[in-house]
Amino acid sequence: MSLIELLKEKVEKQMAAYDEQLEAAQAKASAKRAQAEADAAGADLEEQFLTQVNDIKNKMADGQAYLKELADAGEDKAEEIKAKASSFFQ
Repeated sequence: MSLIELLKEKVEKQMAAYDEQLEAAQAKASAKRAQAEADAAGADLEEQFLTQVNDIKNKMADGQAYLKELADAGEDKAEEIKAKASSFFQ
């Protein structure tokens, strides 16, 4: 083999090695991007659940307040409290 052919072969092999490294780096980047997207979606889902939990807690607190108000009120206030509480059941 001539020097030119040897150098050409060496460059071709080095290029093949770089190509494999490039493919591996691209695969790793794709996996990291997919994981980041999954993490972001998980965070959005968690935020939605927390919002729902807080909404339910607020409704429960309202319900407790209505119960206390009913327990403390006389019959004359029952209709007034019933009107306020009707939104609780929606």
